[in-house]
Amino acid sequence: MATGNRLAALFTGWAIAFAQNPAAAPVPDTVIRIDVNLVQVDAVVTDSRDRRVTNLRAADFEIRQDGKPQPVTSFSYVSTKPATPPAHRAAQAKPVKGEPPPPPPVFEPTEVRRTMALVVDDLGLANENLPPVRDAIRNFIDEQMRPGDLVAIVRTSAGMGALQQFTTDKRLLHAALDRVKYVTNRVGMSSFAPLGSSGGRGRGGDARFNRDREDSMTVGSLGAIQYVVNSMTGLPGRKSLVLFTEDIRVLYQRSPDGVIAGAIQRLNDAASRAGVVIHSVDPRGVVDYSSTSADNTSAMSGRRIGRVAGQREQQTVYSQQGMSEVADSSGGLFLQGTNDLAGALREAAEDSDGYYLIGYRPEAGTFERRDGEAQFHQVDVKVKEAGLHVRTREGFFGEPGGDRPLERTREAELNRALQSPFAAGPIHPRLTAVFWNLQQGGASIDALLHFDAKELKWSNEPDGSHKALIDVAAAAFDEDGLALAPVNATFPLQLNSQEYGEALKRGMVYGMRIPVTRPGPYQVRVAVRDAATEGSGSAEQYVEVPDLANGRLALSGVLLQEVAAQPALPDSGVPHGPAPRVDVTGGAAGRTFHRGAILNYGYQVLNARTGAGAQPELEVQARLFHDGEQVLASKLPPPTTGSASDPRNLAASGRMTLGSDLAPGVYVLQVAVTDKLATGKFSTVTESQDFEIEP
Repeated sequence: MATGNRLAALFTGWAIAFAQNPAAAPVPDTVIRIDVNLVQVDAVVTDSRDRRVTNLRAADFEIRQDGKPQPVTSFSYVSTKPATPPAHRAAQAKPVKGEPPPPPPVFEPTEVRRTMALVVDDLGLANENLPPVRDAIRNFIDEQMRPGDLVAIVRTSAGMGALQQFTTDKRLLHAALDRVKYVTNRVGMSSFAPLGSSGGRGRGGDARFNRDREDSMTVGSLGAIQYVVNSMTGLPGRKSLVLFTEDIRVLYQRSPDGVIAGAIQRLNDAASRAGVVIHSVDPRGVVDYSSTSADNTSAMSGRRIGRVAGQREQQTVYSQQGMSEVADSSGGLFLQGTNDLAGALREAAEDSDGYYLIGYRPEAGTFERRDGEAQFHQVDVKVKEAGLHVRTREGFFGEPGGDRPLERTREAELNRALQSPFAAGPIHPRLTAVFWNLQQGGASIDALLHFDAKELKWSNEPDGSHKALIDVAAAAFDEDGLALAPVNATFPLQLNSQEYGEALKRGMVYGMRIPVTRPGPYQVRVAVRDAATEGSGSAEQYVEVPDLANGRLALSGVLLQEVAAQPALPDSGVPHGPAPRVDVTGGAAGRTFHRGAILNYGYQVLNARTGAGAQPELEVQARLFHDGEQVLASKLPPPTTGSASDPRNLAASGRMTLGSDLAPGVYVLQVAVTDKLATGKFSTVTESQDFEIEP
């Protein structure tokens, strides 16, 4: 059986129901504690020229709770910025002229130093201000994002969908950014409704209705932001949320207990407990308050026209009140009055480079409730030295977060594992998900979940067999957050002694085929839980499904297999079954290989054009990257059509020997195909797959 066909059989024959880098410098502990024994606050200190001050001692600070001085019991300065950026961990290798762009790098949790949520409040942004916000975020992704940045792009109208997860993958971030579009909101098409139009904030009998509507949408925005903050609780690195909005007003709130004021206070407490700093960015820049050509002033007196600028300025001040409070209460920045949104975003991101972590023992009664409600406690931090400015959190609710145990149910543990962007816990699954075109069966995403049998707790049965019980939750999420082919199942595993021995050596695999009906980005996420130990872990992979209907050149995913790991597979593929089996994929599922191994890699070339003799004219190149640098490149023989082959769906393969001189770690194999019969930017396409070389 030909190598390419054998590799293809790993997926096309299946109908199953479903890395470590070299040691990196550890990221400092950034956990913020609020419990009966310790309250910690983080503080940024700057001088009169807004330069960061990093050499202060505990004795230089004064900290008060509800106006009462508190002795400092713990103190440290935390720097999250590497002293010198490692050259071998470039965010992405620079493209070489005439060659396809290199693949994105692969990062591990130990390398994450900054975790950032870029939140676009599309419920509170005028249509005219969305393009500059998108441009600023695009600039951050392409130019400012550092190696090890964990980033999410979130719309307040959409929640934490699949394409709004935290990731280091720039492709996923660009896909999420493409989803940022105007939605009907509390602002409208422009920051100031044109005079004489009916699109402004209501007057007269409509005023109360409009105010209630705006309040409701503002609370919706704040609730979405708090949801993002809560989701950041267990993430690594220094955590910040950058909020792009132009309207969080509390003007209509009759008292401090109003719904918006209460929502801001709850958000402040959530940010304190999650260790998240919130920065607010007003994208209106330098505002022109005067009348414009869009204003119909024909029925207005000169005196009334003259008041327009002052009214619009006052409206802007009111709209910024909540934005300022959200930032100030969490120790963040309120950035406004600048047309350089990219610079504002850079300033907010660089604010995470370092901070003081100051702790004290709370007074007795701090966590006592009054009338069944936790009380809010004001925290003030001052620096004794004149001329220095300190930014810190406003306070917290007297509710001991450290004393609240996590829910230990099956559903809760699987959900926590699924929501984590990294495999957290004692189980470390590996996910291999690729797009595959089945011709007659249509397009699909085929996913392989590999897990280490040694990480499960097995029982020894009287008949010599071994039993374990695992829970699996998985789904592929499209760009709207819709879960395709969701799996939520419990699998009893029972292996005889021979199977058990093989499982300990090779691991186990569970396959899932997900039919897809439309092109676009998808994220496959999976979680595994050992029912006996309640330990869990998760994995995810980004998959781009090309639009084959447009006739452009495209590639399927790339599948890797170790030649020496397995004899030739039968034409029918691997054994079928509804539950996990011992891994017989030759490393395709786990993607972990040893130096000296020979790898076959298989893929499909789709929509190739044909010339004389109905043959395509293709050039194929394989490149191997490690830590963002190319370490190997080779040209491959082009795939050709056979008597029964469809030139629009060609099976292709290659072979590579992993040299004994290759360092252990994560590598990325990229396949680039150029159609010489096509012209323009769509004549070359690439696809990549990462794998690990063990020592």
